[in-house]
Amino acid sequence: MSAVSVEEYSIFMAQELARVMPLYRLSATQRDVWDTLLGHMQHGGQVPLTREQIAHRLDIHLNSVSRAMGRLRELGLIWRINLGLWQINPVIAFKGSDEEWAEAINSMPADVPEVPFPAYHVRPPRRAKRPHLRSVPTGCPAR
Repeated sequence: MSAVSVEEYSIFMAQELARVMPLYRLSATQRDVWDTLLGHMQHGGQVPLTREQIAHRLDIHLNSVSRAMGRLRELGLIWRINLGLWQINPVIAFKGSDEEWAEAINSMPADVPEVPFPAYHVRPPRRAKRPHLRSVPTGCPAR
């Protein structure tokens, strides 16, 4: 068995993002797609998966993957390098050496939005509260 350096497996996710991720109110599908991308991240923070491969792995429709990835792009978490190759924002998560990380930061496209960190500290409710229905007493005379 050959020795493997720690550097080959070094991966990080910004602690700030881990704290605020629930505040983004990602849907379950969006979170599944994000986790799939992180799980398949290669050296340099790149993910060589097509939308079809992600849909197959998660057993969901391609349109669902497209919408989820659109949201992740909107948040600045990912961007597409080319067909079937995605880049995870190196400010957020990265796999590789310090030098590779610095290079990835310096080569970020100008149109990638800055990752927004929500201003609130408590996640809003997942669902709007529904008004309670009032029961109608039985035996009311018919009108």
